[in-house]
Amino acid sequence: MFCVKCGREGRTYSALCPECFLQSNRFTSIPEFLDLNVCAHCDDYLIGKRWKHYDDEVESVKDYATENLQARQDGRLYDLEIGVQQMDAKHYQVHLVARLMHDDLEVEETLDTTVRVRRNVCPKCNKIQGNYFESIVQVRPSDRRFSEEEKEQVLNRALEYVRGVAKESREAFIAKVVQEHGGFDLYVSTIALGKGLSRDLVSTYGAEYKESSSLQGQKDGHDIYRVTYLVRLPPYRVRDILLINKRLYLVHSTGPQSAKVRDLRSNEMIVVPNSDLREVNVVGTSKDVLDAVVLMETEREFQIMHPLTFRTVEIKHPRNFERKGDTIKVFPYEGDLYFIGN
Repeated sequence: MFCVKCGREGRTYSALCPECFLQSNRFTSIPEFLDLNVCAHCDDYLIGKRWKHYDDEVESVKDYATENLQARQDGRLYDLEIGVQQMDAKHYQVHLVARLMHDDLEVEETLDTTVRVRRNVCPKCNKIQGNYFESIVQVRPSDRRFSEEEKEQVLNRALEYVRGVAKESREAFIAKVVQEHGGFDLYVSTIALGKGLSRDLVSTYGAEYKESSSLQGQKDGHDIYRVTYLVRLPPYRVRDILLINKRLYLVHSTGPQSAKVRDLRSNEMIVVPNSDLREVNVVGTSKDVLDAVVLMETEREFQIMHPLTFRTVEIKHPRNFERKGDTIKVFPYEGDLYFIGN
């Protein structure tokens, strides 16, 4: 076979020798100028159809140039080198070296483009700025005061959950937090996020939730609803002391179906369904637990100084308990002291 252009004999591509073929064909192209959008609020960059976060703007420029590089279908791109030079605060000169295979012919081409960084507002931040929300998560305690400490703890848990979801979905965000009498309301971006957040609070704190919806209008012939989730925290917290059937129990952990509590008389750990604790009597909190100085310790009992009367008293030594320091925690109730721990 010979080249129809120069007459050289040998391997041909579309009736042309390698040199003539490469002179007549180009496998890659890129626009002379590219406009890269960056959000003025969250600093995410629009690459293709997705907004992405970058710690280094140069990396976003490289990805954007790669995204806009066009290659012919009959050329297999196997290597790409990218060099970036910043011209000023908003302009980057990008030099690319593309290596491809066309059949058994190796092709190397160079390209240049200028990337212009344009500040804009991404759809997510646009919604946040407009206080957009599809659901409300109302958090309230049951039959008790919502302390500022607990309120902050639960709110931080909610924010942590949303941040975790937001790593996988840009649609996940909290539009605003409104402090209400007895609790707070979270205005969240989607119905799915509201339900997921409510279930997470149920799982974490042994809460329960109810949902209600209201019709907001129609879009493209479909009804648009806004959903409200009422999350009721249980009447107790971890480390609260409960009175159940005339016995005292210390709450060790909570869960979606049950709570783990310790009998303060037998020191036995038991699991109680949440449904049995909805109207429980809370007789003490962590603030009611006191330090008692240990005067003597045996395998069976502690001899301690009563933290209120300063008299010497004895209480039972729990099995396998190892004391740390010179004091132990006790809870005074109706004239008796109950062992809590270190």
